[in-house]
Amino acid sequence: MIIDLSRAIENDVPADPPGFGPVVSYTNHKSGAQELIAMFPGLRAEDLPDGEGWAIERLSVSTHNGTHVDAPWHYASTSDGGKRAMTIDELPLHWFLRPGVKLDFRHMDSGRVVTARELEEACRTI
Repeated sequence: MIIDLSRAIENDVPADPPGFGPVVSYTNHKSGAQELIAMFPGLRAEDLPDGEGWAIERLSVSTHNGTHVDAPWHYASTSDGGKRAMTIDELPLHWFLRPGVKLDFRHMDSGRVVTARELEEACRTI
């Protein structure tokens, strides 16, 4: 069984540290029409189906938003005695497909950071 640990990138996702969460801004079809008209000289709103343009989502994210893995390159340009550190695209996929343990913290508030003590206790109970 593969368990998907990913989380959607959307506004109001708890971030650690606080204030570093993703920001999603939305352009509706009416505003999207104005953006299209600006991109294509001679285009008019009446040329577009129902006068509407594209609905767009713009993302402002960092490498720490959402579910992620920090590659060795994130921390330093070298590792392992001076060898060039691996970037995320160089990490072997099999490192991420391993046997695992699923701990149930659904009783806690969404976004709450689990402590080391709580992890240890959860592992003792399984």
